[in-house]
Amino acid sequence: MENHIKNETANPPLSPFAKGDEGRFKKSMACPENSAIERICADLRTPVPPANIVLAYGKPAYSVTYLALHMAFAGIAREKPVVFLDGANSFDPFLISKIARKTGLVPEELLGRLYISRAFTCHQMQALVVERLAGAFRRFKTNVAIVSGLLSTFYGQDVPFNEAYDLLKAITTEFVRLAGEGAHILIACPDTHLPLESRQRQFVGLLKNISNRVLRSEGSNGRTGFILERPYRKEYELIEIPQFSQTWR
Repeated sequence: MENHIKNETANPPLSPFAKGDEGRFKKSMACPENSAIERICADLRTPVPPANIVLAYGKPAYSVTYLALHMAFAGIAREKPVVFLDGANSFDPFLISKIARKTGLVPEELLGRLYISRAFTCHQMQALVVERLAGAFRRFKTNVAIVSGLLSTFYGQDVPFNEAYDLLKAITTEFVRLAGEGAHILIACPDTHLPLESRQRQFVGLLKNISNRVLRSEGSNGRTGFILERPYRKEYELIEIPQFSQTWR
């Protein structure tokens, strides 16, 4: 992992963020008032009971990813480096920059505290988490990770279920180990329109089992409602979240 953020596992390596990339994300981007999102982020950060592992899942997909990006912003805005593992090609530097400008912060300084690596297969994601995440924490002097689109890499029909399950189990075991050492990990898993719904349910269930906090997103007609499922139930008001990237339809 490198600052501005080189993918170590992809072949060839890719650079997800570099100067000039922001223009790719401007189409259809409009940042709404985010008081509801900010309240959700505050609840997810509350230290009692412990929130070392947080799972956000559901649909529409862009709402879950939007929340993950806001959590990344919340970390780096507090001068806390954040490791961002991207399994859905979802990182949006323009959104981070826009929020920064609205709050009077310098986007380049914030992005300089964000360390990103992309994975395009479940094997790459497993390697990032199991072999490199702990080292990234030490190298960048942080204990905060956001894993966006973790399960997106696990739905390839060319990977047998048992093999994918074993890879995900190894990831969850490492998450639990790191959390026990004080790490804080947000796992963002947007639902996708795929023929592997049974696999999705089982994999989400595995992630729920290790999570201290679980947040579900539900939405239709351009409005999203978030529901906290664990450690207690709490419903948040419906909010409008823009489909800010052409990645989601």
